[in-house]
Amino acid sequence: MLLIFEAILCHNLKEQIIMKTIKSFGFALTLLSVTLFVACSSDSSSGGTTPPAGLTFKADGTAVTASTMEATLYTNSVAGGRYIDVFAFQGTNQILEFHFPPKTGSFTANQTMDMTHSWLTYMTNNGLNYPADYFNSTSGTITVTTCDTINNKIVATFNFVGDNTSVTKNITDGTLNISAIVHN
Repeated sequence: MLLIFEAILCHNLKEQIIMKTIKSFGFALTLLSVTLFVACSSDSSSGGTTPPAGLTFKADGTAVTASTMEATLYTNSVAGGRYIDVFAFQGTNQILEFHFPPKTGSFTANQTMDMTHSWLTYMTNNGLNYPADYFNSTSGTITVTTCDTINNKIVATFNFVGDNTSVTKNITDGTLNISAIVHN
């Protein structure tokens, strides 16, 4: 009789352990699913809306749209690490040149090449006359919300004041969304 009682008790105890294990596993799986759903999003931006593909801005209030862009990731020995250069064109004329670290964040626009600043330049006349056609940043920012060098995607907004040593240009409402990066 004692053996039967022990067998029933042992069977009931095993059932309770199995049920607790299943409930614990189900709770852990649910918690993991919720965590993954909340932690992952469809893009790596930090919020807001993603601008359409391309590059647009205003130069002294006049809307400008680049027809083509090129981005290059490379080692910049002056800056002390990897850097991204973006070149924008209208037809064959270069209109913008950006240099910034390949990471998300806001980078002050000035004429410094290091791992915490950006150098932004607006060009007129395809940059044929230096310095008259080069409006290098003296203030402003580029805010990079997506910088994915594996999937080759950069999304950013920018504004800056460019100076050619005698005249300034106000570059405002800039958006950049590029899906191709050359790796050097």
